[in-house]
Order: sequence, then C-alpha cells, then structure tokens
Amino acid sequence: MAVGSGSHGFLPLLRLQVGSLLYSLGVRRGSGRLRAAGVCVLAALLVVMAVAYMWALGSGMVAADAGEAIPALAALAGSLAAMALVFVKAPGTVFGCRDYDIVAALPVPVRTVVLVRTAPLYGFGIALSVLLSAPLHAAYLLATTPAPGAVATAVVVSALAPLAPAAVATLASLVLTSVAVRFRHAGVVQLVLSTLLVVGVVAGSFAFSESFSGADDAAVLAAMGDMAGALSVAVSSAYPPAAWAGAAVVDGSATGLVAFCALSLACPALVTLGLAARYPAVNALAASGPRSRRRKGRVSAATSPLSALTRKELRRIGSMPFYAMNDCAGLLLMVMASVAASVFGVDALLSSGVVDGVRLDAQAVEAMRTQIDAALPWVFGFCGAMSLTAGPSVSLEARANWLMLTAPVGAGTVLTSKLLANIVLGGAAVAASAVALLVGGIAPLIVLQSAVCAMGMLVGFASVALSIDALRPNFAWTSPSEIIKRGLPVMVGSLGGVLASFGLGFLSVTAAGVFGPMASVAINLAAPAVCALVGLAVLRTIARRGLPGPSW
Repeated sequence: MAVGSGSHGFLPLLRLQVGSLLYSLGVRRGSGRLRAAGVCVLAALLVVMAVAYMWALGSGMVAADAGEAIPALAALAGSLAAMALVFVKAPGTVFGCRDYDIVAALPVPVRTVVLVRTAPLYGFGIALSVLLSAPLHAAYLLATTPAPGAVATAVVVSALAPLAPAAVATLASLVLTSVAVRFRHAGVVQLVLSTLLVVGVVAGSFAFSESFSGADDAAVLAAMGDMAGALSVAVSSAYPPAAWAGAAVVDGSATGLVAFCALSLACPALVTLGLAARYPAVNALAASGPRSRRRKGRVSAATSPLSALTRKELRRIGSMPFYAMNDCAGLLLMVMASVAASVFGVDALLSSGVVDGVRLDAQAVEAMRTQIDAALPWVFGFCGAMSLTAGPSVSLEARANWLMLTAPVGAGTVLTSKLLANIVLGGAAVAASAVALLVGGIAPLIVLQSAVCAMGMLVGFASVALSIDALRPNFAWTSPSEIIKRGLPVMVGSLGGVLASFGLGFLSVTAAGVFGPMASVAINLAAPAVCALVGLAVLRTIARRGLPGPSW
C-alpha cells in the first residue's frame, strides 16, 4: 500500500489501525455471515444490558432525591470505561509495537503515526462514554427541569469526559509496561493481583446481595440511589473535572464547561505531542526485556522429560495472566464456592437469596435435602469442566512448535505433560476446596463426591480439548485470545463439560428422588470416572498418531 506523506497518509493509516483494533476485539472481515451475525447479536445484547443498568441506576438516584449528582457520576462512568480500555490496549497499539521497524520506515511524520495509533483508542473511549452516560443524563433530564442548553452540554460532556483520563491511562500503562518488561516474574504478580481483584469483586457482589436480602425492589432501588449519590459527591471532591461537568449540566455554568473542555482537549494533545517527540525511546523502553542475570543452573540427571515438560507448561501458565485467568476461572470459583459453603453453610446460601433466582425457606430446604446433596457435587463438576488449560496448549507453541515436533520424546509424553499441568492446578484447587468443605462441617461423603466430580470432569474434557488441539492445531494465530477464548478446542471442551455437568446433575437429582440417595451417590462417583476414562482413551488414540508435522 502506497502511503503518502503528511495528511495524505493519515486516512489510510487510520483505517488500517481501526481495522487492527477491531480485529483484536474479535471483529474480522471474511469470517462468515454466521459469525458476523453472532458478534452483532452479542454486541447488541451487551449494549441493551448496559443501557438498562445505567437507566435503573439513574432512576434510583432520582427516586432518592440525588438527581443533581447524576451528571458528575455520568462523567465518572465514561472516564472509567475509557481508562480501562486504553490501559489494556495501549501496550502493543501505541507503544511496544512489534512492527515498529516498519512504522519507523513509513514516509510520514512521527506525530502522524502517534496520532493514528492513539485516535482509535480515544474514539472507542468516547463511544463507551456516550453509551454509559447517555442513560444517566436521560434519567436526570426527564425527571427535572433542566437549565437552558443542558441537553447540548450533556452531549458535549459525554463526548469529552474520557479524553483526559484516557491520556493519563496511556502514560500509566507505559510506566507499568516499562517496569513489567524488566521484572522477571511480572506475569506471576499480575496473575496474583488479577485473582485478588476477581475475588474482591465476587465477594463484594455477595456482600451487596446479602445486604439487600428480603428487601423489596423499591427499597433496593432507593438504596442504590443513595449509595450512587454519596459516591458522586465523593468523586466530585476528589476529581474536580467531574464537579465542573456537573455544574455545567445542572446549573448551566459556562466557567465549568470551559474549564472541563480545556482540560479534556489539552491533556490528550500534550500526551500525543510528548509521545511523538520521544517515540523511538518510548518504544525501546516498553519493548526491552529484563537484564540478563547469569546464574549457574543445576540440571539433575534424574529429572524425567515428563516432569521437565510439565514444569515448562506450568511456567507458561504462570507467565501469561490472560491465559491463566481465562482457563483457571473455574478453579477460582470452585475454591470461592467451597469457602462460602463452609463459612455460611449451604442452607443459609439457599435461603438468603444471594444465589440468583434461588430463595428457599428453611422448610423447603429440609424437604429438598436429598436433592440438594445430590446436586451439590455437580457445582464443583461444572467448575472443573470450565478449567481447561490443556485445551489451547498445543496451539500456544506457535512459532516454537518445531521444538515440540523435534523433541527426543514421543507425542504421548508431550501431550501427557500438557494434561498433567492442568491436573496439577486442578488437584490443588480441589484439595483446597475439600479442606474448606470439611472444616465447614460438610459430610465427608459429599466432599468425596464433589472432589470426584471436579477431577473427573476436568480430566475428561481437558483430554478431549487437548485431543482436538493436537489433531488440528492453530499455529498461525496473531493474538493469544484467538485460541484461548475463541478456539475450537476450548469451546468444545468447555461447552461439552458444562452441558454434561448440567445433564448429569439433573440425572443425579432425579435418581435421588426416585431411587433414593444411594443412587445419586453411585452416579456422582461413576459418571465422572467414565468421563475421565473416555477422555483419556481419546487422547491416547491421538497420541498414537503422533503430533502434526511434515509427515502428519
């Protein structure tokens, strides 16, 4: 593609960069009508859910007489969404680019390159801000008598709100990336922090649901409005631009609007000019690796190839937080569910209403005791079936697949090491969950069934997913998310495991009601073992054929 200098090269580069960003988000040209329709339906569903939630939040604030705090909260919502997007996507898009040598050779000014790489992020940030803040502003404007020009001011504020926070997020992402590339164990630290964040979000949601247990919808909506109003006041005090935006919409303050617009436009301009002035140094800073440290390594002669390859798989999982958080989410949920059952008790969880759609009184819980004991192990089976790190492990070899194909070991050893790494992680989670359940007073037989269900479903469907990946690997991916989130092995393994867990759980509950509790115990112990044996048999068949290579 011929790219002219100056402004003539801006639009072609911008189209290319927007297409690249859309591709990283899963939107691809030529991917088929069915996939395109599915992406459109999913996007529309997410938009409807976001609009409905923000409208409910704004209505709750109006009902709680906190309507004047809505504009500031709307500015905060748009700012946070844009910050999250830019913080995640800036590495590899704005700096730390793999194609920097090609970019540096383009016959266009450096400031044009930087503007092209940052503009799509700002554009998507504006779209997210409008999506989240428009329902809040609508709830406020429809319930009050707005100041003259309030609608136009709200539109301007919604569009400009994410610009300054996105610029700050770009710099923060640069600083964090430059530190992370020099830290050998940055992946492990990021994984731990991500895990703590997920645990905190889930625990907070649980506590939030528990605090409103038994309350009617009007009381819950009013309480949410009170909390949102208090949050908005706190944000206005800590983040003055939000207060300026609120004053511009509520009171028609020209001073607040001018100050807000000036800050929102000046920050991204200064950041873009600063990056353009030091772009080669910025990319070198974000792409350099850790300093080499010479250490004398000891290699034990007794170390088997299987254990060495298994450790290699575990190190890869630990060094890729995105990989670990997607394919180990079920293990995390398993441990959290066991801790919740241990601390609060299964009966209390079912009667409190914290489980969506389930609220039983004490008599109903006691009457369904047999069915509850039959279904509980399949909660852990469901979590185990979602945790398939072995699924994309062959495709993740990517450009280094020749090392796997030429290793002086058989295909069975290579595939077993990938499955064994998955089993090690699952076994640790199952052991922690079993200890938590026993400490909480759960019957040992139920704990045994839960452990068998979790490990059986994990081993069986991880073996199936690994077999599919070994049979049809994808070594040509450009982003790990292609195979970790949307790859065929992971989809088949996870969806198959989830459907099997629901089906076998329903069978166990039905058998408990018809034939008694011992029938459900037999199903809960035998069915996961059968799943594991069938999956291992499939994997053994694939291993005998060998790994895909020149002779495949």
